Amino acid sequence: MKTIQKISFFLCLLLPLALKAEVKEIQFTLEDRDRIIRTEQKVESLNVKFDAKFDGLHSEMNARFDQLFNFLWAIIGIFTTMMVSVFGFAFWDRKLSLAPLKHENEKIRVALRDYAKNQPKLLEILKSAGLL
Repeated sequence: MKTIQKISFFLCLLLPLALKAEVKEIQFTLEDRDRIIRTEQKVESLNVKFDAKFDGLHSEMNARFDQLFNFLWAIIGIFTTMMVSVFGFAFWDRKLSLAPLKHENEKIRVALRDYAKNQPKLLEILKSAGLL
């Protein structure tokens, strides 16, 4: 095991010598410069096209969101109107159905008061109940 480690260590030391890495200077020509300029022009034209497309898409998305919000406001308005009308109908119906009962209650009270004038025990009961 130690021999394998020594051999691998030795090979790692000799590896840079085995690989002759030469630094070669690459010449930059006018053709390369012209190619870079053409590439920049193409990228710039693509940027302009993308900006135009995205601006159109942005305005379309704003229009769709406006439609969606208007639809949601309409749904909220309909729901609110329905709830108000249901509660209004319930209160109106309750008031309408309780009105005859209140009228009958008042008649019964008047009758009991008149009868209590002749019956002292009933008079005491009505006084203790707070009806007189």
